[in-house]
Amino acid sequence: MIRQPFAMGYFYPAGLEKINNLISSFNINSSEKKIDAFGVISPHAGYIYSGKTAYKGFSGIKIKDNIIIIGPNHTGLGTGFSVMSEGEYSFNDFSVSVNSELANSIIYEKDSPFVSDDLAHAREHSVEVQIPLLYSLKKDFKVVPIVVSFTSYDDVMSASKVIFNALKKLDMVDDVIIVASSDMSHYEKAETAKKKDDMAIKEILNLNPQGLYSTVMDNKISMCGIMPASIMLNIAKMAGRSNSMLIDYTNSGEVSGDYSSVVGYSSIIVY
Repeated sequence: MIRQPFAMGYFYPAGLEKINNLISSFNINSSEKKIDAFGVISPHAGYIYSGKTAYKGFSGIKIKDNIIIIGPNHTGLGTGFSVMSEGEYSFNDFSVSVNSELANSIIYEKDSPFVSDDLAHAREHSVEVQIPLLYSLKKDFKVVPIVVSFTSYDDVMSASKVIFNALKKLDMVDDVIIVASSDMSHYEKAETAKKKDDMAIKEILNLNPQGLYSTVMDNKISMCGIMPASIMLNIAKMAGRSNSMLIDYTNSGEVSGDYSSVVGYSSIIVY
């Protein structure tokens, strides 16, 4: 499958030159000393709102050769655990290939809930918008795009074990980054969003995926990527990672000037 850009010109500029010009306008000085991150929680709104926060996270870590990007399913299309298992993400003037070996290892791992399904990816922006930001920092990497629907925590655990086991079998635990694509609270007053998001971020920084899941559910926090974030945290713990860092938190009001109804954005790394 050649996955054509769906969000280009809407969530981010059309063309690599315009993308790079926008990134340059963020005025972020990339540190020479990069953190060897295993996981990243990164927002997926339009770049004018959340691109700077996302880029702050990516620019401070080593971008590895293989990147699993797990995004929530906003469209309702496709299956609950959908993997794009072959082909490439095309952005007209550049493209990024799918790591089919890793994708199929995840799909065919014992008790895997994952299936090869392009439909869930066709119009889903949560994976797509991460790739140009990563490409601006490293040109030679492959991706495994995964789109997940909301499900139970038991299913989160099953999915996490499957991905970890696939990574172990291919000896790729140390050569992968898992990007959990997620915005935080949606359409709350800025003060309310910050209060709710702080509760979720606390659980993330404590590397407590079950606590995150419960906190989001119990407090009705409209964090759209709760499933990707919980899966990433579980796998990070299985891989022995024990550190976390909040890189940035902001909301859409910082750009729009409207703080009465905002979307929250965070960039968090796990290493």
